[in-house]
Amino acid sequence: MLNIRHLWVLGIWELGETNLFILQSIIAVGMGAFVIVDRAVAVYFIWGNFELTTLVLLITFIGGSGVVKMAVFVHNRRQYHSLANQLDELLSLQRGSCSEDPNLAAILASSRRKAARLTKGLLLLMLSQTLLWISVPLVAYPEESRLPFVQHQWDHNNKFYEISYIVQSLSAVWVSQISLGVDCLFAAVMILVAAQLEILVHRLLNIRNDVDIVCKETAILEKKELDSKSDENMYDELRLCIKTHQDILRFVAFLQDIMSPIAMTQFVMSVVITCMALFQATYSEEFSAVLKCASFLTIPVGQLYLYCWAATNVTAQAEAVSAAIYSCSWVDASERFKRALRLIISRSQKPLVLTAGHLYPIDKGSFLTMKKPARK
Repeated sequence: MLNIRHLWVLGIWELGETNLFILQSIIAVGMGAFVIVDRAVAVYFIWGNFELTTLVLLITFIGGSGVVKMAVFVHNRRQYHSLANQLDELLSLQRGSCSEDPNLAAILASSRRKAARLTKGLLLLMLSQTLLWISVPLVAYPEESRLPFVQHQWDHNNKFYEISYIVQSLSAVWVSQISLGVDCLFAAVMILVAAQLEILVHRLLNIRNDVDIVCKETAILEKKELDSKSDENMYDELRLCIKTHQDILRFVAFLQDIMSPIAMTQFVMSVVITCMALFQATYSEEFSAVLKCASFLTIPVGQLYLYCWAATNVTAQAEAVSAAIYSCSWVDASERFKRALRLIISRSQKPLVLTAGHLYPIDKGSFLTMKKPARK
């Protein structure tokens, strides 16, 4: 999986204990520690300068969000390894159905491509934005000793300027890639889960009584025998669908538990950064400060929308399961089939909504609600 490989390169997903991975982990921890210390010291020395302090705090919260998510991820790394293993098992449940039906196979393949393209696109976008910020001092202020993110007011960037520039740049790239990489991992998982629910919907819609079709093709079996055989096939397929549905729900519950702390961190940080940026943009008299604050909004808002969009797809497909149940051939089915059908009906009636911190629902409605105060 592309997301796992990316996090392995950054040193927070272990694919085997090697000297290279140990080095990568040391770099990741070092970059995270530098981000916190460098930003905190900068805030201390400029405290009292409203506009400059606000800009540095924005950078601090963005970097701090990535450091917190990295720390949570590393602390719970065994759970994330378990998540990957359980996802493989979940995808294997309907692999047989996908191999028999090209339409189902197309849904699975499309979800994999979507997850990969989303990950590549967002990570490259984040990398391009970070590199743009890194290059601004060299282009806009070539004769001044300016650092890309926070200035060292205590020595006016005169001591160790080159080293400070390189370390600030590397730490920004490393931490931002970790932060968005973790978000993309969860988004990719939710895309694949939504695809599994969509495949289940098609399987439920395809449960039908084939007696009339078979009768036209053969005259060897009696209609009563055909009824019994068709009902048995329908019942067996329904049982498999019920088991798959239950397995998907268990996986989503597990995903909810381990994603919740990181999602809550992103929600809180996004709200704080958005409020600070809009406040600064509203009251600042310098256009350059307004432009910088506006540019910051794309990062937290984009990361927040990523969660809401992916979780909404899962919720929508879960609702589609409930609608598909009523569209299968249950009217003329046996009582045994109808009793089994009640199991999946009763569970599918409960909305499948992912939350941040088990408190705040993650969906497009919540995203729009959080953005309304910002427009005012």
